[in-house]
Formats: sequence, C-alpha cells, structure tokens
Amino acid sequence: MPENSNARVKLEQARFFISQALQAKPEHREAFINNIEAAIVFARSVTFCLQKDFHAKPGFDAWYSEQQAQMRQDPVFSLFVDKRNYVLKEGSAGIHKTINVEITETLQLSAFATCKVIRGRPWYRRSPKIIWEDLRAAIREPIREWDWKRRMRRKAKRKPASTQKISEGFYFENPEWETRELFDLFKEYLDKLEQIVVEAGVKFG
Repeated sequence: MPENSNARVKLEQARFFISQALQAKPEHREAFINNIEAAIVFARSVTFCLQKDFHAKPGFDAWYSEQQAQMRQDPVFSLFVDKRNYVLKEGSAGIHKTINVEITETLQLSAFATCKVIRGRPWYRRSPKIIWEDLRAAIREPIREWDWKRRMRRKAKRKPASTQKISEGFYFENPEWETRELFDLFKEYLDKLEQIVVEAGVKFG
C-alpha cells in the first residue's frame, strides 16, 4: 500500500495520539484524555478509509467482507467500535487509573545451637585445669553469642528494611475489561489494524 494512503495516514495518526497520551500521563489529565479519545476516533477511521482506498479494486469487496466478519467476532474490535461511537455521540471514554504498591520486606532468620560437653569423670574428680577449662567455655559461649547478635543487629541497620515498587495502570471502566491495561489493548488493536492495512496493500495496492 502506498505510504500516503488514507488508511495508512489514519493509522499513523492514531499511533501519534497514543504516544502523546503516554507523554501526558499522569500529570496532565485533560491532555491525556483528549489524546486517548483522538486515538480512538482516528483508529476507527482506518477501515473506513481502507474501503475508500480500494473499493474500486477487483476482488476487494469479497475480501473485505471476510475481514468484517472476523472483526465483528473480535472482542477488542467491538470494544473500540463502541468506544468510538460513545465518544462521538454521548461523552467521555471512561477511563480510571489504578496504582499498585509492592512492598518487599527483608527478613533475617537465625538459629542457635549450644553444645554441652559432659566429661567422663564426675566434677569432683576432675583436675583444676579441666574444671577451669569448663568454666571458661561456659563463660565464653554466651559472650560469643551476644557479640554475634550485636554484629548482626549492626549489619541489619545498614541494610534497608524494605523496598517499595509503585506502578500505575490505566483501564477502561467496562467491567469486562478491568484486567486489561488500556495501552496493551490499544497496541493489540492497532497491530491488528496494521495487519489488515498491510494485507490490503499487498493484494490490491
């Protein structure tokens, strides 16, 4: 299809307004909504212009009838047709923003194991040297454990306790589309229109 065909121009205009909407969000709500609605209107015009471009070409009507049947069965096409009609005749497209906050906590788990050594001889038959070694071991163990805990607390203070990830998404207010992000839907819609435009250009251009 020639690059200056009416269908191609409308498709590129729709992509332009989507890029403008991406730049406007979320600080400039009015510009965001205006660009979204312009993209809806121009994208819907692609198939109208396609018919104008090729209606006189042999075989186009039969081919386009098949394309229309497929588009009617596609929920994404139906959504944007309804949105275009609503924007032109009734009101705003109806879009809401959802903010997602993801918090990741850093947890440190520790476990302690204490070994108690029982010598073969009863304590009163041990030599002074053995008794002193046992006493020193009994004293050193809690000191080492306390020092280890103290160092771990210092290390924990140097690490962030948690990390946060905040993201936002935009959705049409239609309940059946509340899980599909608006720009993902637009990408799917415009990519499918692109396929139709390219195929028409190959067959009839």
